[in-house]
Amino acid sequence: MVASNRVGEFVAASLHQGDHILVEETLVSTGYECEYGKAQKATTVKHTVCQICADSIRKLNRAEKEPEAIAPGSDEATE
Repeated sequence: MVASNRVGEFVAASLHQGDHILVEETLVSTGYECEYGKAQKATTVKHTVCQICADSIRKLNRAEKEPEAIAPGSDEATE
């Protein structure tokens, strides 16, 4: 996947391994020709390259849960 400009800067600055993200992307294909061989035996081959370009990336992580409060007078409060 290719992420450039502000999208790339966001990824580099704020995402870590294991983060949950939502990516909206575009599939971009590019074609080119290349010659292989010499002189009369040269063969032209058509190549196609596909890239997934990220248009936007949203971080889906939620803040860590706070410990649940124990109600006064419950059995757990006396431990």
